[in-house]
Amino acid sequence: MSQNQLTLAELFALVKHKIVSKEEGSYSYDLAKKGAERLTRKVGEEALEVVIATFMHEKNPSEKTRQELVGEICDLFFHSLVLTAAQGIEFEEILNELTRRNKLKK
Repeated sequence: MSQNQLTLAELFALVKHKIVSKEEGSYSYDLAKKGAERLTRKVGEEALEVVIATFMHEKNPSEKTRQELVGEICDLFFHSLVLTAAQGIEFEEILNELTRRNKLKK
C-alpha cells in the first residue's frame, strides 16, 4: 500500500468528522443530513450499480469495464461508510463483527 493511500478506517474518520462537525459543502454531511431513507436508497442504488458493473465486466472483460466496476465498488464502500457514521456506528464495531464472523469459520 502506498503511503498516500487512505485506509478504510482513515476514510471513515474523515467522513465522520465532516458529519459531526456539520461541514458545509461536504457531500458526506449533505447526504447524512437528508436522513436514513435517503442514505439507504443511495446504498441500495450503489449496490445495484456494482451488480450491473460486475455483469458488464464479466460479459465484456476490458480495462474500461474493470475500472467501472472498481469505481462502483468505491461508491458502495463510501456510501456505506457515510451510512455507518450517520447511524452512530463506530468503525471498530464493524471490524469487531468481521473478526467475530471470521473466527467462527476457522
